[in-house]
Amino acid sequence: MLNRRDLFKAGAVAALGASAAEAANPFEGPTATFDKKKLEELPDWAFSKELPLPPTPRPTKTGQFEEIHDQPHVFGPDDPVPVGDCFHGVAVEWGATPKHWEMYGCDPNETDPVKSWKDKQQAFGKIANFRGDGEVGNWGGFPVKCYRINIQPELVPLIPELPDTRMYTYGGCVPGPTLRLRHGQPVVIRYHNRLESEVSVHLHGGHSPSHSDGFPTFYVLQGKSRDYFYPNIIPLKLGSNEPDKAEAQSTMWYHDHGMDATGYNVSKGLAGFALFFSEDELRLIAKGVLPGLGEASCIDPELHGPSNAPDIEDPERPGFYAYGKEPYHNPYDLPLVVQDKVIDKDTGQIAFTTAGHNGYLGDSLLVNGAPLPYKDVENRKYRLRILNGSNARVYHLRILREADFWRSQQVGLTQEELIDKSVPFLRIGKDSWLWEKAEQVSDVLLAMANRADLVVDFGYHIGKDLGEGETERFYLVNTMPQTDGRGPKQELQDPGDPRVLPLPFGDGVAELRRPLALMRFDVTGKRPERDATVEHGTELIKREKIKDEEVVAVREFIFERGKGAWQINGRFYDPTIANATPTIGTAEEWVLRNGGGGWWHPIHIHLESHQIVKYEKDFIADGIVDVGDPPDQPALNNLEDVTPLLLEGDKIGYHDTQVLGPNTVVRVRLRFRTFHGPFVFHCHNLEHEDMRMMFNFEPTARSQPPSEDDVNLANVAPDSRTHGNPLTWEGYSEENKNGAWGELHWETPPVPYTPVRISGENVIPPRDTDGH
Repeated sequence: MLNRRDLFKAGAVAALGASAAEAANPFEGPTATFDKKKLEELPDWAFSKELPLPPTPRPTKTGQFEEIHDQPHVFGPDDPVPVGDCFHGVAVEWGATPKHWEMYGCDPNETDPVKSWKDKQQAFGKIANFRGDGEVGNWGGFPVKCYRINIQPELVPLIPELPDTRMYTYGGCVPGPTLRLRHGQPVVIRYHNRLESEVSVHLHGGHSPSHSDGFPTFYVLQGKSRDYFYPNIIPLKLGSNEPDKAEAQSTMWYHDHGMDATGYNVSKGLAGFALFFSEDELRLIAKGVLPGLGEASCIDPELHGPSNAPDIEDPERPGFYAYGKEPYHNPYDLPLVVQDKVIDKDTGQIAFTTAGHNGYLGDSLLVNGAPLPYKDVENRKYRLRILNGSNARVYHLRILREADFWRSQQVGLTQEELIDKSVPFLRIGKDSWLWEKAEQVSDVLLAMANRADLVVDFGYHIGKDLGEGETERFYLVNTMPQTDGRGPKQELQDPGDPRVLPLPFGDGVAELRRPLALMRFDVTGKRPERDATVEHGTELIKREKIKDEEVVAVREFIFERGKGAWQINGRFYDPTIANATPTIGTAEEWVLRNGGGGWWHPIHIHLESHQIVKYEKDFIADGIVDVGDPPDQPALNNLEDVTPLLLEGDKIGYHDTQVLGPNTVVRVRLRFRTFHGPFVFHCHNLEHEDMRMMFNFEPTARSQPPSEDDVNLANVAPDSRTHGNPLTWEGYSEENKNGAWGELHWETPPVPYTPVRISGENVIPPRDTDGH
């Protein structure tokens, strides 16, 4: 088995093959590194390539559970292996009922998989469909879809005039194919690994079983397959069998999550969009509130037919839908993943260094895998779902008209001019969820893994119909100065001003006078008679705050530098223990603290959304940036509440990745439902994640609520691992009847008590006696 270090030690040359230099080893000399000048230059070929839109894969089989379970060839005629009989198996939730689902009214003793499936269909409730004339089952409300996706290397034409780049791909695509998931429609994806590195696939923002969540050591080993089971349910409200509709996701993504190799694998291309269509969102599209074709954008040919139409498959990409025939087709909904890479100017290959522990930065900016593309758009509203898919770069995004953009490139724009010239647009969501209401803004700050869901009315900003041959142009730009993986820097306006580091949500951020172009929009045509009705203040999805009385425990986690790498509470990541074991069916408050040193840490918590309670920052501590290893941890005695500076959507919205700027502390609340662990939370600067800034948490079923001692010590000593049920469907073959191949065994003895002083001296009191 190759790990990340073995892969580099073996040399990238063997992997490059004949596509690189034919003579000497192209990596004998110094590896290409980040070049700030290259980042700022616009090449002659800029905006000459059309924006790629990743295709949507076709299912290899669609049918009811009994038509899928234990049946051959559901993953295609050349794959006779039934669901779960592959090397790594399938989640136990596929064919059985976990013991703790007794709380939902399920029978864990049911041995018949079909009866168990129907039992869960009843237990997880129903939701009114988007047309309002029926209900959709929260579990198995629609037939199961099966897919097979190979994880494989491909030569991709990335930079004009350079050799093709050897990239890691899902299904041969960069980015990976766009998954379109319907609420209530279970999906099984058989990922088969054809790479030289082990991988693990994480559906970011998903509510999925642990076996399918992309735990770092739940590998898809080289030459092997894992069946990822996504029930696509909405979790139930605490203490109820009513689905929590507010938790329905919208814009998710998937990417590699293999231990020690995530940064490298993602830099090589392993990322793609996964769009989730809930009944409430389909209703907004059908009624014309959000951009789309109305009800025509709410159709799935596998459900509404004809799924066997002769033109439904792309003849150039067998196994993928032809554009316009895919489920929920919407020409006015554009998923855009923004990434940066270092590309060797001689070989065309992606250069990556294992020594850059601060974070990998690139000097080539890509949108959907293309450098500086353009997109033809109509004179109307468009939905842009923008994902920061970079390893360590933070983006501050604006949209400029053509004249303002080119002026910025020639003479630069002041901060005031940038603000004044930026095209306003609507923000309708963050991360995996739509907001409660649309808000008008003119800029977006995106840390790694964050998503911004926007609606841009190109027609409004033109203010007229465009005749034949007329074109108006707009540019999506990045104005965030960053040349260090540590994070963005801000120049001092006053030598005595200690506030040298910006807040991680846009307030007071210094911006480039010459913004970096990402892509161009070319607008043509007349204004439509009817356009999407969304505007500032339009109500979208109702949100509910987690109340004080729901919180049963408070935990604090300090994200810090130490012993040459990255730690949480003074510890490196250990995949064999649980660092927290919340009780299923409860809510907790977590205090996330940046341990200093000037680094930015976007913290991603798997499985569940979280809500902001308070965001605080010590501006005085910003005056001291200790670059030591480990840095002196600031006392943070001057914390100021900056929560009021957040957008209203951020205050009440749901998040899956919360960025910690330097010297900041954020309190978040989250519920724990449905699935037992293990799951992880970690910094989404991928080099920090790979260098052990990650912890495990394991939602655990308890017959009794946690004791007072458990609550008091929640942040001091981890609970012992209490994992009782296997994660993998057992008995699927004689050869591999115990399952869980490629996964580390769990430690069963209790984890030794660790004094709080080893975890850090400056622990913030989680709550006072009044519960604040």
